[in-house]
Amino acid sequence: MSGKDSKLGWIEKLLAVWVVICIAIGLLLGKYFPDFSKNLGIGIPIGLFLMIYPAMTKIELGELKAALKSKKQVGIIVFFNYAVNPFLLYFLGLLFFKMILPYFGLIDPTTANYLWTGLILLGVAPCIAMVLVWTDLAKGNGPLGIVLMAWNSIIQVITTPFYIALLVGTYVAIDIMLIGQSVLLYLGLPLLFGVITRRLVIKHKSESWLNEKLIPYFNSMQLLALLFTMVVMFSLKGGVILDNPNLIWQMAIPVVLFFFLLYNIVYHTCRRLGYNYSDSSTMGFHCTGRNFELAIAIALTAFATMPMVAVSTVVGPLIEIPVMLTIVWIALRTRKKLLITKGA
Repeated sequence: MSGKDSKLGWIEKLLAVWVVICIAIGLLLGKYFPDFSKNLGIGIPIGLFLMIYPAMTKIELGELKAALKSKKQVGIIVFFNYAVNPFLLYFLGLLFFKMILPYFGLIDPTTANYLWTGLILLGVAPCIAMVLVWTDLAKGNGPLGIVLMAWNSIIQVITTPFYIALLVGTYVAIDIMLIGQSVLLYLGLPLLFGVITRRLVIKHKSESWLNEKLIPYFNSMQLLALLFTMVVMFSLKGGVILDNPNLIWQMAIPVVLFFFLLYNIVYHTCRRLGYNYSDSSTMGFHCTGRNFELAIAIALTAFATMPMVAVSTVVGPLIEIPVMLTIVWIALRTRKKLLITKGA
């Protein structure tokens, strides 16, 4: 193993340690250096781009064209994302914020209503950015992921106002420009740069050089960008989180349960339907990840008089990142077992 490969393995091997360190750094920056942290907001789109771009260099256009014909896979994610997810988070919120936590005196009714509303906002729209990173880290089907993300970006424009009106009782107008900006920044541009990079490298070097030399460096960049993004995200709301520690565990219970429950339901359903690990894990992540950018934007505008709703939507994605990394780790272990079984 070369020194470069060893370095990459070292980063991956200690990823859990770096995640904890980055969370701590972000929280401390947000708490004790709030003015500095406010200027770090531009780091989120930069970090997300640097996470998604490496994944796009692995995509072959032929595979992407084949994925466009994946009607059954699209049907599966449409069913779970729009017929199951909003109601699942609604009832998890009902269970914890209206029944269990109040019963034991662990939350006051007003806070419970705010957190329940924030939870619903997180549930109405699927992720159209980070989900590509989780799919790539878990060795899922990248071309299929792009197709699923494109469909989700279109459908949620129509369904999000409907579900908020139905489950919260408030009509909100969705900023189509916000969705379009996310698709451009986190799908269009990374895909364009990825395709150009792949063609130029193969033309001037070779495909084997791309896979064996360049992509390992890109994998390392992807992980470093993920850690950087975590520092930025936690720093932006570090003060709020440390000043309201109860929000963490109160939101964590239903959110963590939702992520693990849904991913496994979708993954094993797809496996029972005959799909391989790559497709099944991809559909699992695209049904599990949440569009926290949209949820936060809605909370800040439609629920401006209820600041705790916005805080709850901010806490949600901060819980999501370490939880989804855990699911990625579990998915990779499942993949490894399947490869060993197949080899046997």
